[in-house]
Amino acid sequence: MTYGLTRLLRTEHDWSDLLCFLAELDPEPLRSALLLGPGRITVWREAAVKAGRGAPAGRADFIVLLDDIERAVMEMKLGAGAHGNQFAAYEAWADAKGIPVSARFLVGPNTDPIPNEPTHWTRRLTVPGLLAGWNRSTDDLAQLLSVRALQQFTQLEDEATGPANHTSIALSDALRLRRLASMTQATAPPGTIFAPKQRSEAGAANICAWRKTADGYVVAEIQRQNPRSPRGGTGTPFEIRIMVGAQGATPEADGELADQHRGWLARRSFVQYAGSTVQTMVVAPEDDGFKTKKSRGKGHPRYYGYKGGGQGSSAVLRSTVDLNDMVTVFSAALQYLATYPEQ
Repeated sequence: MTYGLTRLLRTEHDWSDLLCFLAELDPEPLRSALLLGPGRITVWREAAVKAGRGAPAGRADFIVLLDDIERAVMEMKLGAGAHGNQFAAYEAWADAKGIPVSARFLVGPNTDPIPNEPTHWTRRLTVPGLLAGWNRSTDDLAQLLSVRALQQFTQLEDEATGPANHTSIALSDALRLRRLASMTQATAPPGTIFAPKQRSEAGAANICAWRKTADGYVVAEIQRQNPRSPRGGTGTPFEIRIMVGAQGATPEADGELADQHRGWLARRSFVQYAGSTVQTMVVAPEDDGFKTKKSRGKGHPRYYGYKGGGQGSSAVLRSTVDLNDMVTVFSAALQYLATYPEQ
């Protein structure tokens, strides 16, 4: 990918800003996409919305106005899922403004499901589809930018499915893990709960799923190792953590629970359960996957985990795994959670 353009279009907000700029250069492709009539088009970015006193508040990615009247609301979701009560705020505001459901757009990289998406928002618009609208723009700059940006986005999508060590920016990881979540959630055992946030405490893209147990919960999580590393967090392999924990417990208490199930938590136990295909994708599959030395982190000194998030083992994936490989391994981890030995 073009290095300079990669630097400019690193995040979901960057792509939203680009679409706003393209609409300012030439509003006609946006008019066509939103099926708006004649009139002057204005776009507000990160617009504060609140229906009235006591109503939820939020910031919508795009508010589109026609002759100064709000006619459409658009929310961009490239890597993240819906979070908090953001759509409740948008809904209340759109109702107050008389914006029909057909003019409330949830825009993704494609039409695949978005975690916790509102089911009645329109999903017919995608980022590449919108960009393509300016490929034939009468504005030379808008046309040039859209062509180059569409090429860039196509390469991001390719990175999201290809080998993990070919990823250039964190947004590719976010696209990859969203697809992984959609594909593994469809086949997960009943009782598996997926976290809606899809972001770790460090702000990196991750997928976390868990099951309730008699003594707490069991967790499977996948993300980059040390996501704050160089190259925007993409220079390390992915890892899967399998952890146990209890609601509101301290790391020490979670560590005691992990001690009881140390054999089940061990990496080698998971790999043996998952079979030979998964074994070839995991680094050192015969090891237990626990810490070899004490850490100054918030977890237990013998296990990988988080304060209030469980303790357990780590299975590092080979750097060459692609999306399909990761789906295979994480699906096996979700199946493995269902074998947790209740006591």
